[in-house]
Amino acid sequence: MSDNYPVDSGEVRKNGMRGVISTGAGVGLILFNSLLHIPVVGWILGGGLVALGVMGIVGKNRTDKTTGMVLLGAGALGLASFLLKGLTGFVLGAAGIGLIGFGVFSLIKFARGLKSRG
Repeated sequence: MSDNYPVDSGEVRKNGMRGVISTGAGVGLILFNSLLHIPVVGWILGGGLVALGVMGIVGKNRTDKTTGMVLLGAGALGLASFLLKGLTGFVLGAAGIGLIGFGVFSLIKFARGLKSRG
């Protein structure tokens, strides 16, 4: 993306939306990972995410299916954390940090896009 040419407004909106959602999802994964250490709360959250993931997979939109797969994966990792504590904690933490990084990168592209438009 060049600073010399205006960026399409749809692209700017897409980067802003990606940035906000990815950053929020990353923070959510890190919080979810920290709540898994509370036994009953971890079981309830993991099972709830699996149920929400299955409902999303059954959805009609591609976005619903993608979100459903992510929720199902996070819920399955949450339930598996009772057997594989170290591995699932690492995977959830790394995924959360990766999502936050992608979100910040998208927000920077969003800000550059806004700057090039005006």
